[in-house]
Amino acid sequence: MPFRSAELQLVLVIVALLPRSRIAEMIARVHQGESVRGVAESLGIPLSVAYYHARNYCRQQSRMQIEKLGEKERGYLVGMVVGDGCLVRHKARGEYLAQIALDKHRDLDVFQFVRSTFENAGKKVNVRIERGMFILRIWSKPFYDFFLKHVRLERGVSSHYTKLLLDTERWSRDFTIGFIGGLIDSDGHIEGNRSTGHYGATITTSSLSLIGQFHDLCAAQRIKISRRVSHHAAINERARYVVHIWSKSLNSVCSELLCVKHQRLHGGPGRN
Repeated sequence: MPFRSAELQLVLVIVALLPRSRIAEMIARVHQGESVRGVAESLGIPLSVAYYHARNYCRQQSRMQIEKLGEKERGYLVGMVVGDGCLVRHKARGEYLAQIALDKHRDLDVFQFVRSTFENAGKKVNVRIERGMFILRIWSKPFYDFFLKHVRLERGVSSHYTKLLLDTERWSRDFTIGFIGGLIDSDGHIEGNRSTGHYGATITTSSLSLIGQFHDLCAAQRIKISRRVSHHAAINERARYVVHIWSKSLNSVCSELLCVKHQRLHGGPGRN
């Protein structure tokens, strides 16, 4: 404990010794697009100190090579954010943030797959653990813009946003199959069967508009689904809807589906 206290005191002294002009230069350079690491090295400042001052102005956070991902991976990430994610935009700080929440205990393999997928595109994921959840935070303007090319956010009567899929008739089959897998991994589960491995998938959502669009999306790929209202919601909660992908339809895309929960029944994580 005494050692940690001394270490903290040392960090505070370093921060206090930086002149305002140096801090202003650091923030300006990061805001213009330089990486925090690069600025820290050129100014001879510890990375932790540079990040302390410039973390909220970082535009280089947005580096991500989405083109390195296949159509399925791109669709999968969009499905993840539609299911268990949100976007945060802070213009003053130049912040473009996507967040995904996953259960720490039940979805460890999903978390690992999502993180590795972003890393395959050159994007590091910041992770927090809050109330038994993995909170994945992805600062990336390219991904932020990419997501909004496929999903429109509409503010409702309250602060709740409705996610509307865009131009789904132009989505490729691979992108659509990836999206379905991401939505299952975020808001759904695979219903297991000892003899056949699975007999369907279930997705639960509070968005009635998403249910309708998802039905049309699946119909275009000849995937049959059924819909019903969930009876497990509390009295004060919004109505929740359950979508069931039929067993035969799930079997028809079994070899194509990019979905970690699906792969649990086949001995491994999501496919490439």
